[in-house]
Amino acid sequence: MREKPNIAEEQLLTHLEEEYHLSVLNLEFLPLGLDTNAGTYRVVTGQGTAYFLKAKQVTSFYEPTCIVPRYLCDQGIAAVVAPIPTQQQTLWTQFGNWRIMLYPFIDGETSWQPGLNDEQWHAVGAAFKRIHEATLPPEGFPSLRIERFDPGEYSRWIESFEALQLASHDGSSVERDLRACWIEHQSTIHTLLSLMEKLARSLTTHTGPRVICHADLHPGNILRTPSNDVFVIDWDDVMLAPKERDFLFVNTNGSPGQTPSPFFQGYGTSEIDWAALTYYRSERVITDLIACAQDVLFRDDLEEATKAEAVELFRDIFGENGEVEMAFATALYLEGE
Repeated sequence: MREKPNIAEEQLLTHLEEEYHLSVLNLEFLPLGLDTNAGTYRVVTGQGTAYFLKAKQVTSFYEPTCIVPRYLCDQGIAAVVAPIPTQQQTLWTQFGNWRIMLYPFIDGETSWQPGLNDEQWHAVGAAFKRIHEATLPPEGFPSLRIERFDPGEYSRWIESFEALQLASHDGSSVERDLRACWIEHQSTIHTLLSLMEKLARSLTTHTGPRVICHADLHPGNILRTPSNDVFVIDWDDVMLAPKERDFLFVNTNGSPGQTPSPFFQGYGTSEIDWAALTYYRSERVITDLIACAQDVLFRDDLEEATKAEAVELFRDIFGENGEVEMAFATALYLEGE
């Protein structure tokens, strides 16, 4: 969210003192990320300690985003950034229509460009090997999503959207641009959706074990420091899934005889299920396109500038080295299976 959320900041300061016993000297809004249902802040106490605060709308809050990283961090996986417990040992608090989470503030970089260097990718790979091998607690995580390989919801959404929206010429110029972009790439969208449906029929019974997956691993969710330490942030999509769910933006170097990429040098030898990875990279395209359309056409609370950014993201998905290109490149490996 780049727009400042409608949060009463004076009351929020009081809330932090009551729940965390923090005497806050400064609260600075940080216009970070693409999540339009969240807001982030830098919190500095009178003692000079800095924290990262995330406010998430109650309607879109997902408990495992706090519970699972806290568990992994407590297992000694230092690269996982987890929420700090309150005085009552809860991992979040209720503040009006928001859920508040507090994290340690780590000075570092999360940009996509220039991205991670080889040493950092190696460290990320080593961290995810431990994450994927982590044993679940005896009681499990009752509310944690489990991969079902069911693209039906995407198909239904797209069918309804195209029937109701594509013939319309109403709305702002940004809304008309979104519809025009969708029409321009409609055949590609349906090709990827059909590929997902085909792969899903076999993946429901022929995939590797479900492991803890971050499920949105990309350079923007890997915080790296000047000393090359790496930290995995933003666990909003965490789930149990085949390990390939975390390889969306990883250099897989699939051809035999190639030197493993730095990520897999850290992760170790691992056979890739190309059907699963193709499904996930195709799904990423579909989910991002749907999110862009929803932000532009169905969110009255967003400013026109934010909606215009969503249209640009839509275009980038089809651009050079974009998500569509990655999905089709991965699909080429299916020919050898």
